[in-house]
Amino acid sequence: MRIGENAGKLPFLQTENAAAGKSEQKKSTVTDILSRAVEVYISAKGKSLNESADMEEDLTPAELALAANDKELADKKAKKAQAAEIEKRIQTDEGLTDEDKAKLQKQADELKRAGMTDEDKLSELHGKVDALDKLVTDGFATDKEIEKQRDLYQSQIGRLESEMKAKEHHNMKLRGQAIQERADRDAELTKAQEKERAALAAAQPDDLTALAALREYQKTAAAKKHADRSTTVVPTNKSTSDT
Repeated sequence: MRIGENAGKLPFLQTENAAAGKSEQKKSTVTDILSRAVEVYISAKGKSLNESADMEEDLTPAELALAANDKELADKKAKKAQAAEIEKRIQTDEGLTDEDKAKLQKQADELKRAGMTDEDKLSELHGKVDALDKLVTDGFATDKEIEKQRDLYQSQIGRLESEMKAKEHHNMKLRGQAIQERADRDAELTKAQEKERAALAAAQPDDLTALAALREYQKTAAAKKHADRSTTVVPTNKSTSDT
């Protein structure tokens, strides 16, 4: 007797098959969610890249450096969008198990961390300090108990703010450099165009002379051809005696 015939008589075979199918379906669902999140990331990042790709060929060195900063921010924004897509599915997909949700949330948290800007990190640190202060305010801890941790966060805040100021100063210099580079390039272009126009203007008299000579030659050649035709003797079959 074949297994297919026994399946109807052996319930545990049906149970195992159903469980395996359900497991595969859940695995497929998680994969689909992650795949969709990747599509969101690629779409968000690709849109930004497409907007700047056509411009990069003509950028000066400083403009390229500023464009690289914009690309980095666009990449972080795309990662945030990907994380948001995953969390949306976690909240709305009723077929996900707690284990599935935990795996997906871990992916989302990693993406959110990778997508954090300096401003996001600074806000997070201030939030941690506020949370510690609230523990003291609510009577769950004393200043002495949170002092060490709060000092650590304050130190990180100070270091990050210093780095952000240095970056902003560097970007300001880049913007000024970009303006100068663009002005220099435009000046070089204008100079080249003026040189080309001057060369063209200098060549015009010769061009006119050559054109006049060509026209004179054409007139002479035409006149000569007409004269040659008028003096040509056309042979006939008649003899002088015929007249």
